[in-house]
Amino acid sequence: MSDTCAAPIRLWRLGPWSRNPLMRGCDRLRSALVLIGVVFVLLMIPLAAAVGTETYSRLDNQTQAELATQHSTPARLVEDSRSGSAGEALAASPQYQSHARVQWSANGQTHTADVPTAAGAKAGQTVTVWLNPNGDLVAAPETGSQNAATAVSVACGIWVASTGGYCVLFLIVHWVASRRQQARLTREWNELDRPPGWHVS
Repeated sequence: MSDTCAAPIRLWRLGPWSRNPLMRGCDRLRSALVLIGVVFVLLMIPLAAAVGTETYSRLDNQTQAELATQHSTPARLVEDSRSGSAGEALAASPQYQSHARVQWSANGQTHTADVPTAAGAKAGQTVTVWLNPNGDLVAAPETGSQNAATAVSVACGIWVASTGGYCVLFLIVHWVASRRQQARLTREWNELDRPPGWHVS
């Protein structure tokens, strides 16, 4: 019999249903946990994908709602950009590591605010700012690609966290089972009136 055919048979004989009298209870427990773990990891894939899809739909609806109530307007930089944060309310993408004061007109009035800008932006350049219905400055709505990246991150995070949690559980059970098995072997050696570590010559 080839190794390709023999491998599945060996794996089958290592299952918790094996009638091998040499398999102890802890061996069957570990085997069962491995089998359950494989099924659990596979089942978490569609579940994580479903959560990711729901997350994308929610974020997309939020973006559409923001686009329906917010609008963009051009603004002129009144100073060169400088490094630092422009505030939590206007948290920007990683490419915006600088900020500067800009000026724009709305409803016949001139407004000035500090906003995130690209590094190296110079006074006089035009940037785009977003305003809510009250004319207050707000962060730009997330794009479809940003929403998709967030949804994928959520789905992957759920799958990795659940898989890692099960692996930790398996390692704990494996350690406890190994300790119990070693203690049992020690008792059996003592019952045979032979010290632990005795080897058959």
